[in-house]
Amino acid sequence: APMFVMSWVRGYLQKEAFRGKMEQFFGTQLQGSVTLAPLRWTGDEVTTQEAHVTTAKGWQADLNGLHLALDWNAFRQSKWRIINTGMDALELRYVVPPSGGSGLVVPPSGGSEKTHESTQNPEPPEGGTTSGGKTSSIPAWLRSYLPSTTEVEGVRVDDFSLTYGPWKLNDSKLRLGTWLQGEHSVQATVEGGIVETPVQLPVQLVPMKFNLTRATTRLSRDDLHLSEAIMHWLDDSEITVNGHIRPKEGSWKMSTHLVAIPLREVISEDWKLRLTGLIEGDLDIEGSRTTAPSVEGDVQLKNGVLTAMPILDKLATYTGVDRFKRIILDIASAHVRGSGETRQFDKIVIQSNGLLRIEGSLFIQSGQLNGSFMVGVTPETLKWIPGAQKHVFTGTNPNGPPGMLWTPLRITGTIDSPREDLTDRLIGGAGKALLNAPVEVLSKSSELLLNP
Repeated sequence: APMFVMSWVRGYLQKEAFRGKMEQFFGTQLQGSVTLAPLRWTGDEVTTQEAHVTTAKGWQADLNGLHLALDWNAFRQSKWRIINTGMDALELRYVVPPSGGSGLVVPPSGGSEKTHESTQNPEPPEGGTTSGGKTSSIPAWLRSYLPSTTEVEGVRVDDFSLTYGPWKLNDSKLRLGTWLQGEHSVQATVEGGIVETPVQLPVQLVPMKFNLTRATTRLSRDDLHLSEAIMHWLDDSEITVNGHIRPKEGSWKMSTHLVAIPLREVISEDWKLRLTGLIEGDLDIEGSRTTAPSVEGDVQLKNGVLTAMPILDKLATYTGVDRFKRIILDIASAHVRGSGETRQFDKIVIQSNGLLRIEGSLFIQSGQLNGSFMVGVTPETLKWIPGAQKHVFTGTNPNGPPGMLWTPLRITGTIDSPREDLTDRLIGGAGKALLNAPVEVLSKSSELLLNP
């Protein structure tokens, strides 16, 4: 471009009319409205104290301390290239648009040549007038020298916050990748901050909060695609998340990978004394503005220990095996589903090698328990319990490990006061063994007499 054209453009950029053109241009690109505070130029860099953005899709943004610069080498190549873009703070929030419409005048996505041209170039079309009929401040002959495309070479935000319904992110740093005019999405990286969620576990008084390490996303008008987010909760716990947030539909769906989540944080006070360990696994979580979050997936308990259970203490007393008082769980896994006050645990497997194995399912509704299990133990474990092998552990479990003796187990009651039916059956089995003792003694004596 001739030098006098660049000189004219430099002067034009500092006029009030240019600010209006920028509001119009970015409003068209974002399908909404953009308001900029007065621009202040220092050389090729421009700053504005604040800006406000509202889109027809329901997004609103408040920007503070915006600054950027123009790359005049790109201007010579017929391109507006915006560089060194940053802002002190950006607050982004989603507000559900009124059912009757957004109230914004948004240009259609397709249409006349003039509409397309105004989208591709922030200046009026050739002929010297705007689409509204106003006279352009740029001479028509000069327009052929002006760039027709725009590129924003990344954006840095020092203090970023995001609100989407009950989901919130505060005190983060945001980095946006390069955006080319005509693209409908942009790559974003978020580092640090606190994530507030609507997920509240039954034993917790408030919804869960996480410390965000890093998240990579792709943002568009209709979708936030979370490629990966790494968060920490308590101690050495780590949660990796990916998924989608769709504001237009008012829904979200996330897949999570859990590592070293302390079990004590997700069970009642009573159970904290009985069961310890670290949760690991993979969970899918989804919800919407109108439905409670639902969870489904597979979890395992690492370094699990089960103790202080009345039934275990009784088994230790009956069998003389002290391992029952404090059972090391070599395997503890389940498939879980839940929403609201409902929890379903299927494919439960609890095993302490060489001692016992428990398989079954458990349903919890508003704290009420309904569980059905098969309990397997080794024959050596039962030799000190009169009648247990003959009258109680008489069941079969074809899918269980070989060499174990099995019996069904029912769990009822509440989370804080569970009930089981095995103890009564063991006592009943012992009673039967005592009643049958004279017969068994007589039978053994006969065998000795007949086969001395």
